[in-house]
Amino acid sequence: MDDYQRALMQLDELIKHFRSQGEVSCSVAEAEESLLIKLADLKIDLKPEHTQDIANINLFYRRHIRP
Repeated sequence: MDDYQRALMQLDELIKHFRSQGEVSCSVAEAEESLLIKLADLKIDLKPEHTQDIANINLFYRRHIRP
């Protein structure tokens, strides 16, 4: 699997993870919704040549899913 395909899979896992959080606080829920929108937009716009974005997705993924 190449880095681009891995990044797409990581984005799917991140979106699933943050959707399952279900925060009660309105401010936290709004922040999570904003993050979900950004992740979904990134997934739509991501291209194999976006190497810096792919590296950043991997770092974000490791920070939140697989430390």
